[in-house]
Amino acid sequence: MNQETPQKVLIATLGIENREHVRRSLDELAGLVEAVGGEVVGEFEQRRESPDPKTYFGKGKVDEMKTMAEHLEATLLVVDDELSGSHLANLQEAVDLPVLDRTGLILDIFAQRSRTALSRDQVELAQLEYRKTRLRGVGIYLSRQGGGIGTRGPGETKLETDRRALDLRIAELKKNIEEAKAVLDNQRKRRLSQFTPRVALVGYTNSGKSSLMNYLIERSDSHGAAIPEKDMLFTTLETFVRKIELEEGRIFYLSDTVGFIDNLPHGLIEAFKATLEEVLYADFLLLLTDGSSEHSFEQLEVTRSVLQELGAQTIPSQIVLTKRDLGTVIEVPGAVSISVKTGEGIDEFLEIIKEGVFEDYQEDTFFFPYASSDRHASLMSEATLIEQEYTEHGVESVFFAHRAVRNKYLEFYVEDRQ
Repeated sequence: MNQETPQKVLIATLGIENREHVRRSLDELAGLVEAVGGEVVGEFEQRRESPDPKTYFGKGKVDEMKTMAEHLEATLLVVDDELSGSHLANLQEAVDLPVLDRTGLILDIFAQRSRTALSRDQVELAQLEYRKTRLRGVGIYLSRQGGGIGTRGPGETKLETDRRALDLRIAELKKNIEEAKAVLDNQRKRRLSQFTPRVALVGYTNSGKSSLMNYLIERSDSHGAAIPEKDMLFTTLETFVRKIELEEGRIFYLSDTVGFIDNLPHGLIEAFKATLEEVLYADFLLLLTDGSSEHSFEQLEVTRSVLQELGAQTIPSQIVLTKRDLGTVIEVPGAVSISVKTGEGIDEFLEIIKEGVFEDYQEDTFFFPYASSDRHASLMSEATLIEQEYTEHGVESVFFAHRAVRNKYLEFYVEDRQ
């Protein structure tokens, strides 16, 4: 939202869950509104067992909400749930305000943050799939809102009124994503062929994944550009992969993926599978959660839930509690607590990576006659050279290699260097 004056937003929820969950969810919703440049001027909660079939909130509460919005000069109502098309349309007419639900808001943030052609196509696909069943409600919203929050993406075009045109665009986007996915798959295959371990950073949005990746890039002997890093929700939508080299020749690929959030729209998970599938190729997962947040355990559970939906729940993992310098609220058995600002816990964290990621790796000695220099060059691309010595008859080299690589070159393997 590029306006000098932030749009005034009223947020509302139906308190079906327990109060603690409702409070946490509303706080998170306020953060989402602020992430797109809005200003939360008030909040509204109604306690009831189920939504009103027509307007989601009860009629009396809808009238109260309308009065509250007028008093606070709010120009947008955001509801902390995913609304049906009829709820969206009826509620907008009842409160005489544009109404956006939680899913629409998250989609708008993704549309704002997307930088690459792939991520833009993925976001637009999720938006169109969402709007497809809400044509009337979304049409009312776009006509009322004009611009700003909730209008990034396809916009009020023929797509909003012509279902056939919408279906054609969805098919086109799916084709684009499949083509991009083929490119990603080829890149992954090249990395897989190198026997270099793959580690993925996963976790709740704003849990410190990008900060940790930049810390490791800076500390590493490898070269790689830093990735975008800001203290706000959904800074990273693309998957960034960097080659990290620790001491003693320990090299691995580290990927930073899109952050998760409670009630992450299923359509987004589906649309972003081409990006999120990077997790499925990982040998080891680092599950990050903000250790200084009182909601860190719930955020960790959300991460585990999304990983299960992706089919990645069996990949070996390590829980990492971040932002240790701000204080640690929870304790998780087996977790490591770190701070990239002060360096606290980093040495322990790196030792855990070495043990977990390089479990099947070891230093091995090989002797290659000069006539087998092509085989020596081949091994150089599949393992990390530690040291080597040229002799009269060939070259003796020490490599840090995966045991599968060692087995490929057994004829050159030296069991005893003495």
